[in-house]
Amino acid sequence: MTFDNQESESMSRAPLSPDMPTPPEVPGSAAKDYLHGLKPTWPVAADLLGSNLPCRLEGDIADLVVYGEVPKEINGTFFRVMCDPFVPPHPDNVPIDGDGNISAFRFSDGRVDMKMRYIETERYKLERRANKALFGLYRNPFTHHPCVRAAVDSTANTNLVYWADQLLALKEVALPYAVDPHTLETRMYDPFGSQVKSKTFTAHPKVDPFTNELVVFGYEAKGLSTRDIATYTLDKHGHKVEEQWLEAPWCAFIHDCIITENWLVLVCWPFESNIARLQAQKQHWAWDYNLKATFIVVPRRKSTLLPADWKIGESRYYEWKNCMPIHTAGGWEGPNGKIYLESSRVHDNAFPFFPPDDGRMPSPETKADFVRWELDLNAPSGSSIPDPEVILDLPSEFPRIDERFMTKEYSIVFLDVFLPENLDGSKNIFHGLNALAMHNNKTRKTRYFYAGAESMIQEPIFIPRTVDAPEGDGWVVAMIERRMENRCDLVVIDTKEFEKPVAIVQLPFHLKAQIHGNWVDKVELKGQDDFVKQCEEIKVSGRGALEPMI
Repeated sequence: MTFDNQESESMSRAPLSPDMPTPPEVPGSAAKDYLHGLKPTWPVAADLLGSNLPCRLEGDIADLVVYGEVPKEINGTFFRVMCDPFVPPHPDNVPIDGDGNISAFRFSDGRVDMKMRYIETERYKLERRANKALFGLYRNPFTHHPCVRAAVDSTANTNLVYWADQLLALKEVALPYAVDPHTLETRMYDPFGSQVKSKTFTAHPKVDPFTNELVVFGYEAKGLSTRDIATYTLDKHGHKVEEQWLEAPWCAFIHDCIITENWLVLVCWPFESNIARLQAQKQHWAWDYNLKATFIVVPRRKSTLLPADWKIGESRYYEWKNCMPIHTAGGWEGPNGKIYLESSRVHDNAFPFFPPDDGRMPSPETKADFVRWELDLNAPSGSSIPDPEVILDLPSEFPRIDERFMTKEYSIVFLDVFLPENLDGSKNIFHGLNALAMHNNKTRKTRYFYAGAESMIQEPIFIPRTVDAPEGDGWVVAMIERRMENRCDLVVIDTKEFEKPVAIVQLPFHLKAQIHGNWVDKVELKGQDDFVKQCEEIKVSGRGALEPMI
């Protein structure tokens, strides 16, 4: 049946039957009006990138969608860990204390499989069984429910490091959890046992690729708000071979470090902790504008050749001004007793959720950059150091190097940056990292990869093209948060053409921001190779629709 135009127009103007109800007016476009004013059972579950929704997924996805081509030479697993609270957290807790949830991406033959599992910490299991939060503020047992105050309150959410055939899930408030690198099942707490009496283990141990050692430290090593630091070395089997104890100038937040051939340098942020504040049920850390960024220098070995006026067992510290050197790239030894190290730097408190006791907030105009520090080991402990050399004069974070060159002077640095022409650089540094930079210290040239509009990029990892490839020759992989699409992508960049990707691995949903992650090559991983569910070989049944015809 057909209608001419006149009939069609008359029908469209026909009045409604008097018995038919009048349709309601379409409401305005108020934000989330479809919720009808209903309130969530969850408080805000913020992470460092500002995402406010939990993820809480566990499962596998085989053969993710890929745009472009993943180089078949890439074989291994990118392990990343997210802050992802499983139960609604304490409303005053901070963005760095959600439960550790691993998202792992296994690259093989140009394909990428994904697996997600929570690290089943003591805290996670206690709260999941109770179906509610039992732990209060970050690193403050005085705010926890009395029934769990003796429990390990680590969420194991900061870093994943593969060592001695164990995937170590790390948070510096406690000792490691060991995770199976294939199934992601949690194996045990404290896999290295009682070799060292420290109560804590850094989230940033460093691998010396030349000696095949893991250099470790723990601060608040004898308990809450103590100044005690343990430094030690684990061999490739996980056995302790060196150990030294020292005291920090104050109970400082010591998140990262660098190693050289002979030295360990601990980077102290100007936060301070004390038992009185904890007993008053306040935050573990308070920024202190009277404290300075401080670098503690420790010999790596008893056999380290010391400068002339150093004593055996001695460590020294050196100060700059009040600032926050957040993460290090690496460091090396120079002539005449000098050590050089590079780090991101924020000129104020980059963790405003740990304010000073007077409640001051950092200025939104706070400057951030990437710098090189010089330490003179011939200077007495407590000496001031010169202003650092600015390497990149734009907000920068999460620097990484070609870690085959750890402990030596390197040329290439990969890091997250703001591109100010694409985004308002006055935001919190973690809320606006929209590009990657590849900087060459020798040529002083920098290349950039822009993540895209309304896209935030997370910490990069570097994969060498071959075991003996030149420094920085390979691929960079990083997670990108697509805010407008509420999902994420993995980007794969060839360092020979850094400005554009060779592949984008598309995720069908949004993931929480990682704090840190690492690449483990296939040759290092032992055991079974099935990462996601595999189908067994099957014989065609012959019972299909064409069965009578064949």
